[in-house]
Amino acid sequence: MIVLSVADLLFLTVWLLLASGLLLLEGFASTRTLLINAVRMVLQLGLVGIWLSWVFAQGTLLWVGVVWLIMLLFAGYEVHKRQQHPFRRLGSVLIGLIALSLTALVLVTLTLALVIEPVPWYQPQYAIPLLGMVLGNSMTAVGLALDQLTRMARQQRAAVETQLALGMPPAEAMRFIRQQALHTALTPIINMLAAAGVVSLPGMMTGQILAGADPVEAVKYQIMVMLLIAVSTIFGSVIAIRLGQRRLFDERARLRLENLTS
Repeated sequence: MIVLSVADLLFLTVWLLLASGLLLLEGFASTRTLLINAVRMVLQLGLVGIWLSWVFAQGTLLWVGVVWLIMLLFAGYEVHKRQQHPFRRLGSVLIGLIALSLTALVLVTLTLALVIEPVPWYQPQYAIPLLGMVLGNSMTAVGLALDQLTRMARQQRAAVETQLALGMPPAEAMRFIRQQALHTALTPIINMLAAAGVVSLPGMMTGQILAGADPVEAVKYQIMVMLLIAVSTIFGSVIAIRLGQRRLFDERARLRLENLTS
């Protein structure tokens, strides 16, 4: 693997500054935010790299578990942040945590123990990056699913309450909204599967090839990761939508939009 120097990264930084200057000339209002976030990205990744190097050196289940927990908590919070109308009392965070824990965490654990089979099964080199890739994509889908569910519940309130008044149970009254939420959540993963290998070379495969791995082996790992992402995204979205739907109704099957914040 070819090691990059600080000078190599500075070279690309100069190009980012030139691109930002072009944005300023075009009147782009968020140029300053772009540069600030770029600096944040460098600092965050640098600190994560140092910390993960230490965790890899320890190689214990305890520290892998700590990293996993932190990743799940941040993912749950990101699900909450992406809601236009989140549930009150951090309900969106809780839904995100449950959906992601029951899908991404369980699937990655089973894959490590039964498919990849490193020794030990929680070897940080595999456990942390794998969960990160699956969790990142699942988090996006869960956030989109919940956001679409709550926004459409507010927009279609009259239609839903009319169906409830006609005797339909909440699950039937919300069927169309659930379908639209699933469509929104799963469209990115469907497009990603269609474009893989034709339009784009996914990140894990590209990274392994750059590191000197055999392309065929890199493809096998990438297929495994994309199947994990697809399964986790599907199950996570369905779980999140079902949990969100339950919080939208009370025990008397009444739509309670006051459970949402604006």
